[in-house]
Amino acid sequence: MTGRLLALLRRVSLRQLLRDPRAELGRILGGVGRRLESTGKRISHARREMPAWLNGEINALAHFEPELLGPEGCGVHYRHYGVPVDTRAGVLYRELAAAVGACRATHVLIVPWLVRGGADRGALYHLKAWVESMPAANVLVILTEDINSPWLDRIPAGIRVLHFGRMLGPMGMPGRVQLLTRLLVQMQPKVIHVINSRVAWESFRLHGLALRQASRLFASLFCDDRNNDGVPVGYARSYLRECRTHLAGVFCDNDVFPDLWVQELGVPRQLFTVLRFPYDRMVVRKDDDFGIDGAPRILWAGRFDRQKRPDVLLAIARTMPSVPFDVYGVSELGRVHPAISELQRLPNVKLHGSFSRFEDIAGKAHAAYLFTSSWEGVPTILLDASAAGLPIVAPAVGGIVDLIDRAILVDASDDVAAYVEQLQQLIDSPALRRNRREQQYAALAVGRGWADFAGALRQIPYYLPGASATLTHKKGRSS
Repeated sequence: MTGRLLALLRRVSLRQLLRDPRAELGRILGGVGRRLESTGKRISHARREMPAWLNGEINALAHFEPELLGPEGCGVHYRHYGVPVDTRAGVLYRELAAAVGACRATHVLIVPWLVRGGADRGALYHLKAWVESMPAANVLVILTEDINSPWLDRIPAGIRVLHFGRMLGPMGMPGRVQLLTRLLVQMQPKVIHVINSRVAWESFRLHGLALRQASRLFASLFCDDRNNDGVPVGYARSYLRECRTHLAGVFCDNDVFPDLWVQELGVPRQLFTVLRFPYDRMVVRKDDDFGIDGAPRILWAGRFDRQKRPDVLLAIARTMPSVPFDVYGVSELGRVHPAISELQRLPNVKLHGSFSRFEDIAGKAHAAYLFTSSWEGVPTILLDASAAGLPIVAPAVGGIVDLIDRAILVDASDDVAAYVEQLQQLIDSPALRRNRREQQYAALAVGRGWADFAGALRQIPYYLPGASATLTHKKGRSS
């Protein structure tokens, strides 16, 4: 043992120790740790004979419990068991810590990925608000899933991104939760905000008490999902009751679901803050007569998944064979919806693929924007359609009623005849198109500016630098 210590000392660089003692000591301790780890692994798996004293005790106790001895009448059937030592978690943790860097993050946003969607757009709004109130180097984004994130380039400059899911690869949920929790406990950020990450929700559920000793825990929830049987499911249903005591607050973009969760889950209403997403682009109001040259077209844009009901779009397009439909969208996650192949075969439907900005696809030939969905919070794409001056035909689900008068929404999300009736009315009447356009402009002008959003966040205790519990904070509504 002495020889090994001397060998280790010979590897110490006195020059480096004087120049950067922290780095050199870190290197030395890392080497010692790896040697101890290797030694422990060898010892735990070494073949060992049963000690004589233990064999004697087994023989003595066999007078009372004969089955302690095997068929041979002795204890030879007992073998030493070395507890397996899996060091992969430790190795991964060191890699995660190195990727985060030495600069402490005071605000951590945890998301599964950043793809095209309302929740992802909301995450970017929160990041923008953070960098307006603190140095970007104080902010860390953790991506918990190994999924391609096409919106990474929209993250404000200077913010660090940890590809947690990619670095952990196929590791199971328990290991992921353990590593994320360890990382957060060691980092001790002032604020941890989770949006749609199951790994983070599990960390809150299992280790929320430890996490909230140094950090304020926030979450964003938007709506319930539905399983194949139509039963409400989602993060609120799975985690709110167990996690509510650990949470400093929950943001929601609509009034509908907080009231529902309070009623059905028994969580307190003061846990929620209704935080309306802003429309942060310039709105150029149109005041023309909304005339359309040629055949009026219908625009549909969204994700091709079960929630967005491509099957309803298909049924509507089949019912209106003389009306051209421009359809923009891609399958972001999972398999392609079966309705897409049917849409490709319809002569009045043109599939265009993905899009970057709504204003780039909304044209003068469009009489309406058709939005189909089975469940929603407040879809941010409806803000885009309102700003573009395109009349919206949508179902009365979730938080859509916060933006559009329920009287002009389709009552049932699968009522094809009601969709067709509203679309036909807009195709036939320029006056109705103008009226709907003005209604949507008016709705967008109330509480949907960036200043409204940033101001509401400044009223949340502890969420932004300088905000504290002394602020007069009224949960439940934002301005």
